[in-house]
Amino acid sequence: MITVASVLLLCAAACFGYRLLAGPSLADRVLAVDGLLVVGMGGVATHAVATGIGAYIPAVVVAALIGFISTSVIARFIEGRGR
Repeated sequence: MITVASVLLLCAAACFGYRLLAGPSLADRVLAVDGLLVVGMGGVATHAVATGIGAYIPAVVVAALIGFISTSVIARFIEGRGR
């Protein structure tokens, strides 16, 4: 099951990487980076489950908080550019 989850995370990372490179707008690129962050957090969590070592789980929580805040700030920036 861990192998299946890892393969699916790798496919998702490839799709987000494509969106990051080909995204026509800044919002597409921001969503791609946010998606890559989520995939990375999923990879760390999957590794923690596979090995039974949960030492990096607090780092996943911090990355989630930083990702949420940075996405909110960039969304506010994009919103302000339209004026």
